[in-house]
Amino acid sequence: MSCSLFDIGVLRSNAHMILRDGWSGDQTIAALKWLRRENARGAHIFVRPHGVHRLSLTDDLSADAIAGMKEIGFWPALVVETSPQNFQVWLNHGRVLDQELSTQVAKELARRFVGDPSSADWRHFGLLAGFTNQKPGRRLGDELPPFVRLREWSGRIYDQAEDFLTQVAALAAATRTERQARRASRSFIQDGSIRRLADFHSDPRYGGDLHRADMAWALYASSRGLSEAQIETEILYARDLSKKGGPGRQLQYAERTAEKAVATARPFHP
Repeated sequence: MSCSLFDIGVLRSNAHMILRDGWSGDQTIAALKWLRRENARGAHIFVRPHGVHRLSLTDDLSADAIAGMKEIGFWPALVVETSPQNFQVWLNHGRVLDQELSTQVAKELARRFVGDPSSADWRHFGLLAGFTNQKPGRRLGDELPPFVRLREWSGRIYDQAEDFLTQVAALAAATRTERQARRASRSFIQDGSIRRLADFHSDPRYGGDLHRADMAWALYASSRGLSEAQIETEILYARDLSKKGGPGRQLQYAERTAEKAVATARPFHP
């Protein structure tokens, strides 16, 4: 795993987690009897690198997904079979990542290779090989828990590491810019210099037609200097847009409204 210290987690069946923070490999080996005893009593045995590190965990992968990763230059440092034909992989980026980038990288890996997004962050535990997987849903036909098996352990840095990290860093920068735009739009509205979208929603001139009210506010906000991104953000979060469809359709609606308002670019008098 290209690290010298590990965190070992023992999650008992009563949901109590025992954490052994910053153990060396020798310390972990010395504790095997205790770990086996806890595992036999139904506890999960987890491992992760200690502190910031150079690895990413991608969980809940199939053998076909791992083969696809290898074909495009994402060769795992470790492959762990957590139950029959279900895998976790650790990828070695070749350099230590800070917490923000490490989490963004884990999320992008889960998205690209159809891993478990709930396991995608910089501090997520993986199952430690050599113990049994105590998840009830992973029981074998004889109701026994399957052993967690180490299938590959090259430790190699994957070929696409530098290019991939550059791409994700750019994505992270774009996400930060979007957050800043949201904060900026909220500050304009909260300090009273821009009327709230909610005021337009309740204005009797629009007769309860929230679509018209959104467009009217967008034109007004554009005439007051708000950017397309700021207008889009306010429309997206000012009310429940679930009637527009899923998150993608809601975003498209906000984008179209903001784009049209900014393109119109005429003085607006409410």
